[in-house]
Amino acid sequence: MKRPHVGGKNRKWTGFLLPGLLLLAGTACDFKLPSPPPDLLYKFNVVNVGQGPACLVTADLDLDGWADLVSANTKDSTLSILYGHGDGTFDSPLSIPVPAEPTSLVVDDVNRDGFADILTNSRGAHVVTVLLGRAKRSFYPAHPIPTGKVPLALAVGHFNEDNNLDLAVTLTFDKVEIYLGTGDGSFKKGMTYGTGSRSFSVLAQDFNGDGRADLVLATTSSNASGIRLFPGNGDGTFASPRRMAQGLMPLTVIAKDMNDDGKPDLLFAAGQGDNMYLMLSNGDGAFRKEIPFSGGGGPIALVAEHFNDDALLDVAVANSRSSSFSLILRTAKGGFHYPTRDYVVDGGTPLTITSGDYNGDGMKDVAVASNFNNSVEIYLQRRILG
Repeated sequence: MKRPHVGGKNRKWTGFLLPGLLLLAGTACDFKLPSPPPDLLYKFNVVNVGQGPACLVTADLDLDGWADLVSANTKDSTLSILYGHGDGTFDSPLSIPVPAEPTSLVVDDVNRDGFADILTNSRGAHVVTVLLGRAKRSFYPAHPIPTGKVPLALAVGHFNEDNNLDLAVTLTFDKVEIYLGTGDGSFKKGMTYGTGSRSFSVLAQDFNGDGRADLVLATTSSNASGIRLFPGNGDGTFASPRRMAQGLMPLTVIAKDMNDDGKPDLLFAAGQGDNMYLMLSNGDGAFRKEIPFSGGGGPIALVAEHFNDDALLDVAVANSRSSSFSLILRTAKGGFHYPTRDYVVDGGTPLTITSGDYNGDGMKDVAVASNFNNSVEIYLQRRILG
């Protein structure tokens, strides 16, 4: 929901224009525009990564209690792993080559050995690569899983009842493929489902309260876009999808409990109108009418965290077209504050954003990547007193 440009703070108007007529006011009229939220973040660190970072994930990869970062770099087909020191700084990146054009990441323990594993897609090679973690900040040799053409987005979850993590992979050509985990880091091909449109984002979570993992996809095309929810049957298969938010061109979707009712809600960035939307869950797989809100130009990726000291989750969004990310705080009534607090990303073209406590102070910070500058900027949260 893009607001009209109004002008500077406390701007004085001496007249206004009607068609063909200028009316002059006898005295200047003061009015006060809304102010952006407090400046809660400051740039602390910039770290170089591989070429064309397209996805960032925060995780504790080496189990030392400090947040680390993983970047998928599309242009040189590498992963950059940044091990955190717990003070906002990171080791020089460990670069791991992967098959062509990684754009998506998942970090989880898929072989149940206690070490974090990394899964990434490769659009140009039609595979998903599994990197199984081991001790001393190392990984076993990469294991590729052949997929359909041009894999896009990944999600892991328990799709059947064998306690092994399974995998969902969306494809450019309007499909989502299911791969059932064996528990040792390998996967067996399951069912394939039509999505009606390509999906750059997929989630695996229980959205209808039946104890089974469902799939939510943000699907985008010129004539068939929306949010699709595939209810899980609990045996590795999924039922026909529920269609929501049709025509809104969702690009990236995340799930968070935004109203503290214990149900996962949906937030997504849209490919038209520079809008984002919140969909509050009913808990049965249905969601309420979309609530629009705004950030900067070209919102592409978002996170929801506590960025101030109230009880409401806030939103940070990477704006691909305006070369910035926006911090959007919640209002007392649960809405979204406008105008936003915007932070310029050097080099521009931020396509991905993540959050974590990078300096160990108990507050959520932000990491955002410049796809053009091949860098990750670390923004730490200020402690605002009073």
